[in-house]
Amino acid sequence: MDEAKLDSFLRQTTNSETWHVQHPGEPSPVYQTTPTVNVEDQKVMLFDWKNTLLERSIALVKETRFTTIPPHVNHDMELSYVYDGTCDFLVNRKRISLSRGDVIIFDTDVIRSSPSYKTVDDIVISMVFRKEFFDSMFLSRLPGGGILTNFLFEYISKRRRHDKFLLVPAKYAGNMDDLMRLLCEEYFFPDRYSAHLQASYVTSIMLELIRGLTYRGEASERVPAPGDKIVDILDHIERNYKSCTLASIATKYGYSTNYLGNLLKSKTGRTFSQIKVSQQMSEAAYLLLNTSLTIGETAEKVGICNMSYFYRQFRNYFKMGPREYQRTTRT
Repeated sequence: MDEAKLDSFLRQTTNSETWHVQHPGEPSPVYQTTPTVNVEDQKVMLFDWKNTLLERSIALVKETRFTTIPPHVNHDMELSYVYDGTCDFLVNRKRISLSRGDVIIFDTDVIRSSPSYKTVDDIVISMVFRKEFFDSMFLSRLPGGGILTNFLFEYISKRRRHDKFLLVPAKYAGNMDDLMRLLCEEYFFPDRYSAHLQASYVTSIMLELIRGLTYRGEASERVPAPGDKIVDILDHIERNYKSCTLASIATKYGYSTNYLGNLLKSKTGRTFSQIKVSQQMSEAAYLLLNTSLTIGETAEKVGICNMSYFYRQFRNYFKMGPREYQRTTRT
């Protein structure tokens, strides 16, 4: 990774920034043609990246310095990462101050603005992506799937749906600095296999955020911590889904089958059978995207011999057949 090259690129003054330096205090001419929408009885601008996202899952942009950004919503989800300096956002009329290494994820319908001028050293990188990618698609790229990851992810998502944004301070962001630099390098200076590397880095970034949000949730006792029985049970199912049964797990953890079934249902909202199928489908999706196995071999690999059953469950889970899923989801 050529950090000096990337740093120089991010710090150079863009044409838009030059215009704002020459016209201090004036709104960007782009806003004259930006559509507006009414959200929560407030007229705000709509930033729409749909054309950019037609053929890719994400788009990266350096936010313009030397100006403010008016109240707006985004057609897609947005992750803002403070590469250097500081940045203030006004979100739902609440000021949020970010520093180097902090990350904030905005849902599509949250009203936000940047009321403070960014100086020459305030560099913020925004990643825009479809909500579907955040909610499910990247999980299918994880080897071994995601019962436990999905469980923790659901806890996190409930908070996102309540607040309409997620904040990850730098101290919980783990390897975010390195991952964002690697992603930016492949995005702004594309080379062979850059598209594949971008997909891998974005997946790693999402996982890093889930881990950071989980640690932050544990600190405030909002998310079950490792050692919590339900976490241990879901981890066991994830590792042994081909062979485990409700009865075998109940015996292992000293529960009756009825109690365990009710516990799983109350904690996850799903039955044991549904959880097991979820793991099979997550593993199947990963294999279809990342190996050369046929659909039949994939089904057998995840412990399903009845192909009609496999096709039916896959379609129920992903709203499309396995072949269509391969075609539309592979980078």
